[in-house]
Amino acid sequence: MKIAKIILSIITMLFATLGLVKMLSFDIAIPIMLVSLATLLLLRSVEYKNNRDKGGFIITCLTAVFVYVVVIYNVFIR
Repeated sequence: MKIAKIILSIITMLFATLGLVKMLSFDIAIPIMLVSLATLLLLRSVEYKNNRDKGGFIITCLTAVFVYVVVIYNVFIR
């Protein structure tokens, strides 16, 4: 799980940087960045669940679902 978190963090930072410096189109970079961020949040929520922290689990899980909804809205509706 630690390697997956590191890889997702690198992907998030990479696509955020590529989108900010306009090397990659905003419409391509931001959805990829947000999907990797939401997946990272889901991994973090699994860690909270394993540590029996119910509040942290609910907050991070809801945040991840919200980010996925935003990505779906931006990709398919906009």
